[in-house]
Amino acid sequence: MSLFDDFLESTEAGHSHQTATHIDTNAYTAEDRYIPTSENANTVRRETGYVSTGLKKSESSIFSLDYVQFQPPANIVNMSVANNVLVVALDTFQILRIDLDNPLEVEAIEIVRKSGDSKITKIFFDPSGRHLIIATDNGENYYLYQKWRRAKQLSKLKGISIASIAWNKQATMAEPSTREILIGTKDGLIYETCLEPTDEFFRREEKYLKQVYSIHEPAMPITGLHFEQFPGDKRKFFVLVTTPTRMYQFIGLIGPSSDNQSPTGAMDIAERGETTLFERLFSAYCVNPEFQELPGQLSYSHIHLFTRFNELHQQSVTHTFAWLTGPGIYYGNFSFATRNMKENVIDNSRLLQYPVTTSDNALGQDVAEAPIRIAVTEFHFILLYRNRIQAICQLNDKIVYEEIVPLNRNEVIQGLAVDDTRKTYWIYTNSCIYELLVQNEDRDVWKLYLLRKQYDTALRYCRELAQKDKVFTAQARDCFQQRRYQMSAKYFAESSVPFEEVALKFVQSKERDALRIYLTSKLDRLRKNDRTQKTIICMWLVEIYLAKLNELEDLVSSSHNTSTGASRILNGNALDSSAYFCKQQEDVKEEFKTFLETYNGHLHKPTTYRLIASHGRNSEMLYYASLIGDFDRVINHWITESNWSKALEALSKQANPDTFYKFSPLLMENMPYEAVNTWMKQENLNARLLIPALLRYDHSAIADKSLQNQAIRYLSYVVGSLGNTDPAIHNFLLTLYATQPTPDETALLTFLRNEGREMHYNLDYALRLCSQNNRIQSCVHIYSQMGLYEEAVNLALKHDDTELALANADKPEDDDTLRKRLWLSIAKYIVQQKRDIQTAMSFLKQTDLLKIEDILPFFPDFVLINDFKSEICNALEEYNIHIDELKTEMDEATKSADNIRLDIRELKSRFAVVKAIEKCCICNFPLLTRQFYVFPCQHAFHADCLLNKATKYLPTRQIRRLADLQEQLSSEIQSRERLNLTKAESGNARPVILPGDATDANRDLDELKIMVARTERLKEELDDIVANECPLCGEFMIDSIGQPFIADEELEMALSWAI
Repeated sequence: MSLFDDFLESTEAGHSHQTATHIDTNAYTAEDRYIPTSENANTVRRETGYVSTGLKKSESSIFSLDYVQFQPPANIVNMSVANNVLVVALDTFQILRIDLDNPLEVEAIEIVRKSGDSKITKIFFDPSGRHLIIATDNGENYYLYQKWRRAKQLSKLKGISIASIAWNKQATMAEPSTREILIGTKDGLIYETCLEPTDEFFRREEKYLKQVYSIHEPAMPITGLHFEQFPGDKRKFFVLVTTPTRMYQFIGLIGPSSDNQSPTGAMDIAERGETTLFERLFSAYCVNPEFQELPGQLSYSHIHLFTRFNELHQQSVTHTFAWLTGPGIYYGNFSFATRNMKENVIDNSRLLQYPVTTSDNALGQDVAEAPIRIAVTEFHFILLYRNRIQAICQLNDKIVYEEIVPLNRNEVIQGLAVDDTRKTYWIYTNSCIYELLVQNEDRDVWKLYLLRKQYDTALRYCRELAQKDKVFTAQARDCFQQRRYQMSAKYFAESSVPFEEVALKFVQSKERDALRIYLTSKLDRLRKNDRTQKTIICMWLVEIYLAKLNELEDLVSSSHNTSTGASRILNGNALDSSAYFCKQQEDVKEEFKTFLETYNGHLHKPTTYRLIASHGRNSEMLYYASLIGDFDRVINHWITESNWSKALEALSKQANPDTFYKFSPLLMENMPYEAVNTWMKQENLNARLLIPALLRYDHSAIADKSLQNQAIRYLSYVVGSLGNTDPAIHNFLLTLYATQPTPDETALLTFLRNEGREMHYNLDYALRLCSQNNRIQSCVHIYSQMGLYEEAVNLALKHDDTELALANADKPEDDDTLRKRLWLSIAKYIVQQKRDIQTAMSFLKQTDLLKIEDILPFFPDFVLINDFKSEICNALEEYNIHIDELKTEMDEATKSADNIRLDIRELKSRFAVVKAIEKCCICNFPLLTRQFYVFPCQHAFHADCLLNKATKYLPTRQIRRLADLQEQLSSEIQSRERLNLTKAESGNARPVILPGDATDANRDLDELKIMVARTERLKEELDDIVANECPLCGEFMIDSIGQPFIADEELEMALSWAI
């Protein structure tokens, strides 16, 4: 029968054990529990808007004993669990291996023993669950690897009674070996070895074996053995060794290593006679090693170590140890911060005596019974006795759990196995297995830390809001009693203590600073919907801040006025009280500003203004007004103070155009340059609405006349850079330019010329304004812009500015008559008014519109010709040259006409060779059968075919003309035929010569000639229309590229052929 069948039978038959008796499930007292009452719940609901359910009134136990439905085939000798793999040693020299992830598959492994009377005493399982060492009573030791079905004897370990093993944490799952491990024996010796599984028959698993230390007490077995690497130092190690009464600590550097070799990489150094890995560390403790001794009557001891985070792939440092000794439980923490090799790494060590129980003897005395095994969790000690299991809380030393293990007759508890990787705990007797379930171990830890006033640690273990609330409340009240009011305020804000109670506490204690902190913290925790509460608290805080600022200001003033100058000692330095109060005042100011910046949306504006004003805090009022965007108040304040620069600074910080329009007149009047700079930074301003402010500006009142007119500066920027087209702005800027006191018109003319033809100012207004201010050049420019060039030239000549007149005379470029008239006006002015003949003559060279004869009428009747004799001669020579050029052109034209006539005659004699087999390109019939046309491109067509083709693409007008020509030709042909018929009839009659017959004959002949000539003209015109171009390679063919292949009239027929 298989083990699995045994398991099924035992399951079906049931187990004879009684249900485990639960002695005490929770040792916490009633006052330790915090169950939220209805009053507390209402408080939490008032403060936070919701209330947690709190702790359950009846909670399940943290510890519970669960019977494992497994019946071993023989008595259990020893058991071990690692990495969720359970290994059981039976008294039949058999090993059972169970993967708890798949518990139905049980591996039974027989061990071939050398001697028939040997028994398994203990098994040692490494944390990874791969390496198992089996120790026997006669010194024969066996090794079983995870994949093996058969154990191998360790020959080098023969004769060694193994009592404990320290496994190597640095052994990874990727490598099969155990790396260096330490073995403690029953006779006080420590060995170092390394095991590596192999399938080779002649190769041993133990790489080497060497004794590294002896405690020189053969009667003292090594009951506990553990080593740990110091964090941050790969060569520094700590080894912990225990015996039934002693604890040894060994700290030092491990064996030889190199830069490219890990400290634990020397596998076969013992065989080479070299120092092993831990031999160097132990060598420093050969003489008089230090130890902690706890004498007692126990012949055994047991140590268990707890690692908070125990991952196989990541090394973690052991945190806590618990050592079972005669006097009690010796426990503590490890601190690896020591740098001295001889220093102690055990910290916060204590000795806890065993709980007292009533003995079973007749006297019934209370005795302290020693457990047989111990295990340590994060917060508890698990003690295994011969008939019960017990858990003691590390934080208060109270028994929190105790349960009787049900035992049958002849059934004894063997031990306690712990899976340090999965944190599971197993109790086994000689015939059954129990699992001690540990659930929510840290559930009530917060209460214990709260009792010990370790508030931060208690908060870390709180799971519910009700728990945190109790911690915060206790911490706040504790700080308040210690007069640490500000710290107390922070914690009160986190708690659900009623708001009015806390506020009253601080008010009665006159701790306004603490009250301020409490209100600020409470404000942060209010919900968004609690607007009224937020506003009330914010207004209260404003009053508190203002009062504090005034108080500090009074202290600063009094410290300045005190001649002795009181001082305080702060942080060990003597500081002047005035400097201290100033520093504190600045801190409170910054804190108040931060408060206003954060909560200005919850403040009641009128009340806030009244509060700040009542305390006379102008700077705070201006800061608050700036925060909420009330720049009108800020600017009004600075204007009242005549602080124009501050007013402009406040104005520039906002972007509301209406505010600019409102305050700009005053600012422009007092600080024009800075005001314009501010305007120019705001591109969204309407310049038209700033005209009132510009009118308040009086440039003549400025002492420094070299400064630019700021109104002109701004408007020029608006027009030039911003592209403003408002006529009011342009007219105003024109007015400013025209009314300048300087006679220079450069700026005005530049403005007018930059306007171009799309003028945005009123021309009539500009002309009138410039005339009133005697801006002649500008008036001339405006006349030309209006198209009144004669007025412009006349005005320029009126003011004796011929250059300006000349510049305007050429402006009408499209009207040469007007230009000539303007030039004649200028010439007349020069000749008649200035009487400058030389200038008039040079004037003719500036234009090609005037000749000497044009200005001769302007000269006086009697004038010496010497002044312009050369000009007259030049003019006559130019006329002669021009006449010669005309003669040459006429000769060339006559010659061209002769050439054309010659070409026409030659065209009539042109011919083309047509073959007899040539066919018409349209009808494809022989060409010579009818009249035809031949084109230079060698395409030939019948005359009627070409005519029909031409009617399809010729315009309607030409088609009508073509029909008319055909009709005329038909009429002419018929007339000729009648005339020929008449002549024929007269030719057949007998000839009689009568007077006048010769004349009639001549007349008929002339008529025939006329008819022939008319017929030829009609044919030529017909040819010009029909045979103007080849229909296959002419323009018609090019134009037809966009026409469809199927005409509209053929579309219906084409569709009928569609499939």
